[in-house]
Order: sequence, then structure tokens, then C-alpha cells
Amino acid sequence: MTMAYIRSKKIKGKTYYYIVEGKIDQRGKVKQKVILYLGNINNIIKIFNFYKEHD
Repeated sequence: MTMAYIRSKKIKGKTYYYIVEGKIDQRGKVKQKVILYLGNINNIIKIFNFYKEHD
């Protein structure tokens, strides 16, 4: 079973976001793989607004 979701991570007091994929291995443990780095919330909003304006 594979599932993708957004994960937040605090580094030095700042929050960054990633799209990660979670897979269950043969032993039943979840392994996470980063698919895409999204950056901080300001970066996400800037990209969202760009695409909203150019739609």
C-alpha cells in the first residue's frame, strides 16, 4: 500500500513542508520517501498566487 501526504518539519524554529510517500515494507514498518520539497508557507502561497493569476 502506497500513500502520499504533506508532512511538516520544524528546523531551527521554522516550518517547512514536503510531499512524502509512505510505503509499508515487508516487516510492516512504514518507510517515508520525500517526493517533493514545497518550502515554507510563504513559498507555497507565492506559487499558489502565481498559478491563480495565470489561470
